[in-house]
Amino acid sequence: MTAIDLAPFLTMRRHLKIVHHVPGRVRLRVGVALFKELGGVDTALFDRILGAIEGIKDVRVNPAAASVVISYSPANLEPSWWDTLVTGADAQAMELLERLLTTNLARAAEVVQSH
Repeated sequence: MTAIDLAPFLTMRRHLKIVHHVPGRVRLRVGVALFKELGGVDTALFDRILGAIEGIKDVRVNPAAASVVISYSPANLEPSWWDTLVTGADAQAMELLERLLTTNLARAAEVVQSH
């Protein structure tokens, strides 16, 4: 079990939608409500957290287009995991996220905890 409070991830994902996905690249549309709730997106923090995840190659946040493009290695992150993390049932998404955080995403957990 991870020491990170994962509830914010469940809240955030309600504002995300996969608009394009091929193995190795996923584009997410970010709901305007999320930008309003956050008062803007700290792209540097976003890049540091996702950059700490093994297999993430590049993250581009475009607040003007309300989108995030993530390039990743399908060898490290199964393409089907994105559907589960973004649109799957809360319990399934939470289970996958916890499993990832305790295995190949441990570095991401360290980054989140240090902020």
